[in-house]
Amino acid sequence: METNEKTLLIDKRYNCPVCEQQIRAKAVKSNSARFVNTMPDLRPIYSNVNITKYDAVCCPNCGYAALTPNFNTLTLTQKKIIQDKIQANYKSHEETECDFYTTEMAISRMKMALLCTITKGAKDSEIGNVCLKISWLYQALADELPEDAPDTTSKKELYLKEADNAAMKAYEHLTTARMHEEYPMAGMNETTLDYILSYFAYKKGDYQIAMQFLSGVVSNRSTSPRLKDKALELKDLIAKAKEQAS
Repeated sequence: METNEKTLLIDKRYNCPVCEQQIRAKAVKSNSARFVNTMPDLRPIYSNVNITKYDAVCCPNCGYAALTPNFNTLTLTQKKIIQDKIQANYKSHEETECDFYTTEMAISRMKMALLCTITKGAKDSEIGNVCLKISWLYQALADELPEDAPDTTSKKELYLKEADNAAMKAYEHLTTARMHEEYPMAGMNETTLDYILSYFAYKKGDYQIAMQFLSGVVSNRSTSPRLKDKALELKDLIAKAKEQAS
């Protein structure tokens, strides 16, 4: 994947809303990613690039970072908070020159986005969305480990644990968002959000709650065929897990 990844990217320019400096961030060219599948937690899989690595924009001058759709949506109050709590303690540096972002770099950028998102007092849906992407990135990092390396088993266990921790934080914030925010949230409509909450509840072992979230997904006529198939697969998993637990 890495050999040709740089040919799929462009350097996109942004004006930082905090320090007002012009910055660059790598982005995936339109229509260049080849979709393969979606994992049960909705992690998108592409054959030639991991698009999640390019979902955060980070300013090397002041430290402000956010998911791409949210980068320029700061209020004046949020800008002041970032200036006081992030920029004041951030050591500016030159932009890192690279052909593409490694998964480790992407995780670091996404964690900076999470820090800024929490610090500025963003909605739970935005915080949950960043946590979800951190979970996806740690899973990708685990997938990249060479099978024959002596420390692969221990590293994979660590990365998957980090992925689970981020997923549970996403579950917490997205559940709160569902109660207080309007759709769409975190780029998801009602059925998509209920599906992901059902999956996380299942992973947590809350099978009754998982089924409650899932029932609306299965019965809703607006649910896409692909999501309905995933919901039915998840329904079977939950049923088997409940049977084994009883």
